[in-house]
Amino acid sequence: MPEPRILLLSNRDPEEAVDEPPLAQRVGSGRLRLGREDGSAAVAESVLATLAAAPGARVAHRPVLRPSEVLAAIGDHRPDVIFNLCEALDGDSRHEVMCAWLLAGLDLPFTGSDHVALRSCLHKAEANRILARAGVRVPETVRVDGPDRIPDVAFPAIVKPEREDGSTGIDRGSVVRDRAALRDQVAAVVAQCRQPVVVQRYVHGRELSVSLLGWPTPRVLPPGEITFQGLPEGHPHVVTYESKWRPETAASIGTPSTAAVLRPLELRRVVAIGRRAFEVLGLRDYGRVDVRLDERGTPYVIDVNPNCDLSPDAGFARAAARAGLSYADVIGEILRAALARGPRQGDLLRARGRAPARGRARPAARGALAAAPEAP
Repeated sequence: MPEPRILLLSNRDPEEAVDEPPLAQRVGSGRLRLGREDGSAAVAESVLATLAAAPGARVAHRPVLRPSEVLAAIGDHRPDVIFNLCEALDGDSRHEVMCAWLLAGLDLPFTGSDHVALRSCLHKAEANRILARAGVRVPETVRVDGPDRIPDVAFPAIVKPEREDGSTGIDRGSVVRDRAALRDQVAAVVAQCRQPVVVQRYVHGRELSVSLLGWPTPRVLPPGEITFQGLPEGHPHVVTYESKWRPETAASIGTPSTAAVLRPLELRRVVAIGRRAFEVLGLRDYGRVDVRLDERGTPYVIDVNPNCDLSPDAGFARAAARAGLSYADVIGEILRAALARGPRQGDLLRARGRAPARGRARPAARGALAAAPEAP
């Protein structure tokens, strides 16, 4: 195969002018304000630099905001593969699903999980139901629309926004121990995030992260652990928004991530439940499964993160480093997985008479926008 044409898609700041030059032409300008604490822009820069340094590849980058911009970028660059870093469209994280759906409709290989897996993981209550039906151990979880409809739950419990990641909506008040505190926290999160919440039994114990890399059979990277010994008195043992995105705060300093030290049986259980959750929800290429161990050492899946943070200093890259993989190794493995899917998947669909002709795929997908899946 000749040098693959790689198109990196990432999010464009809604406040940017559409006719500004692409990010690749102004790296380091300081003008981007994408994502949490500029995280999305920084990841795009790191991945772009890594891909551009690799021999035998032609790389272009296009920040996008709307579905039409995704289609225009593909039409302009005619890529062989998409490195998909889109976490939102139209400034709405729920539309991360839409970008993956568009790429699948164009019959183009792309990195990361498909729209089905992204949608399932976006809705925490739905993901828990799928996992529970498959026999994966999860804490009891209920969906709550607002403070006037509080069901009976066991305490302590934790309150989370239903459709957010990155610890958005998680703070010191998220762990509640009585009905009054539950009602107050539900009201606060619904008002802040403008969406329902999930109320989940709080598992007090060690918090581990299980990262997986590769396709079709992912490898499990050495687990990490969040330690909570340095938190201020009275702070619950949870990773809050401050812990994750504001390194100067006491909540962040008090929750460092380290390599997990586990007994052999614990390690086997944690690896097994992480791999099973990854497979049940249909993740591919890379992702992270967050696990809690209760007082008896029993693991529970508390969150599943497809297309997790690919920052060079984030937990996924640190897990890869524990396995002896460099950041370039990680990006290369993700890209190779997507390239490997292209001919296999296309040939399979064409053999079943379900794939559009290659020359007609782009117009067909453009016309199919009206039939795009409704936003969750």
